[in-house]
Amino acid sequence: MTLERLSWDDIRLLLAASRAGSLTALARELAVDPTTVSRRTKALEQAVRLSLFQRGHGALGLTEEGQRLLSHAQEMEDAERAFRMSARKLRDAPDGLVRISAPPTLARFVLAPGVAALHRQAPGISVEIETEPANVRLDKWEADIAVRLGPPRDVPDTLLVRRVGTADYAVFEPADAPPPSGWAAYPKRFSHVPEADFVENALAGAEPVMRSNDPMSMALAVAAGAARAVLPVLLGEIVPGLRQAGGSVLEREIWVLRNAETGETSAVRTAHDWLVGLFNEHRNGRLRPTHGYAIPRTSRAKSSFA
Repeated sequence: MTLERLSWDDIRLLLAASRAGSLTALARELAVDPTTVSRRTKALEQAVRLSLFQRGHGALGLTEEGQRLLSHAQEMEDAERAFRMSARKLRDAPDGLVRISAPPTLARFVLAPGVAALHRQAPGISVEIETEPANVRLDKWEADIAVRLGPPRDVPDTLLVRRVGTADYAVFEPADAPPPSGWAAYPKRFSHVPEADFVENALAGAEPVMRSNDPMSMALAVAAGAARAVLPVLLGEIVPGLRQAGGSVLEREIWVLRNAETGETSAVRTAHDWLVGLFNEHRNGRLRPTHGYAIPRTSRAKSSFA
């Protein structure tokens, strides 16, 4: 290998090494044995006539020279990604993996029941639905589409956003038991969320019966007679054993975000339009159970909700 004959795979070693942190981890990432990794890193150093890697007791890092060249390698990686995205835009048939991040309730009772319709429309698309409560970073390519509750703030120019509906929230009590006095609440770190703030005001400093960041867990606790809770009306109408106490107490807007780059590929654009259509199916943009979806009462006795 010489400086003039360096390939992208050679330069990619810098990026991989900066992220791996050890010779073993780098070998695992590259799917080669550690001996091969050691040989390739030394060959790269010989080609550029610089010491690029710090080695010691299995650890692997970058020297100052390696760090200074790393930014160029990162620019090359971004250019390669942009090339692949542009190539995908030119393909007519929407196919490939589309990664979607969504809150658990929307993922379970809106997105998942609608996947069959997407598959009929575009059988080449595979959907990966991520339900972690923490927001993923679209600008860091952690997902292609994100469904969010509440208007997004500080949206960079690299994202495309669209409001697609509204989710109503109400107080729910057990249907087959006297209204309990206690509440099921969200963890205190969610105090900025409207439904969590509503319950904290109702508690007025008292401790709740339980706290959970999972609306389904709270719904099942309410159905069992443990407490009251503020839940999405969509969820309250699906889970058996719940009774809505009065009208809606608050509403939250539903927004769909996508990366401006991946958002224009055929697969992501098709998945985005499918998502918009799912929310449009709900009357006046307000979420209600569709597709005849309901949880059978017998499921309450099974381990159906992991």
